[in-house]
Amino acid sequence: MHSFNHAASGFVLASAIAALAGCGGNNIALVGREPLTAWASQPVLSEIVGTVERLDTRFNEIYLRPNPAHPGMVTYSAETRVIYLGRVYPVSQLQSGDIIAMRMAMDARGNPHTHAIELQASSRDWAQSRN
Repeated sequence: MHSFNHAASGFVLASAIAALAGCGGNNIALVGREPLTAWASQPVLSEIVGTVERLDTRFNEIYLRPNPAHPGMVTYSAETRVIYLGRVYPVSQLQSGDIIAMRMAMDARGNPHTHAIELQASSRDWAQSRN
């Protein structure tokens, strides 16, 4: 399982590097971007949509607003990126109130885990906050 997760992480990282190679500066565009369901190759337990309650970057955890349809906390890895309006952002850009869609699997400790996040609705204008 660990080697499969490592391979999936490598795929996401290689995709990000390929996207970066064709783009200069901080404007990272994904030409012909595939939907969220197409680019995460790990076994999927479910896909969920939730609202970010808070983010804990020390432990790579995203806390979602309470909802019986999904877990309250999701882990992510250092390779996990957020796709928004065809651009790639670090997870640390997420803020309370952002609505995100995620493909879920289980991490080594049995926690819900994601490698793929798509921002569906922003609580602020991300275009002005890009680094």
